Amino acid sequence: MQEIERFFGNLFSGLINRFKYSAMDTAERKMRETIDEQIEQRRQKPKHKDQEDRE
Repeated sequence: MQEIERFFGNLFSGLINRFKYSAMDTAERKMRETIDEQIEQRRQKPKHKDQEDRE
């Protein structure tokens, strides 16, 4: 009986950890994409200002 409980405990624990780490990876990936987009937007803004200053 204990072996069965241990088996299902390990199974559910493994599934929960897999979902948890998958969610963490997704959140981290989304955060990196957002940061990259913000960096790219900030790089583009000064270029527009420089062009206006030259005119």
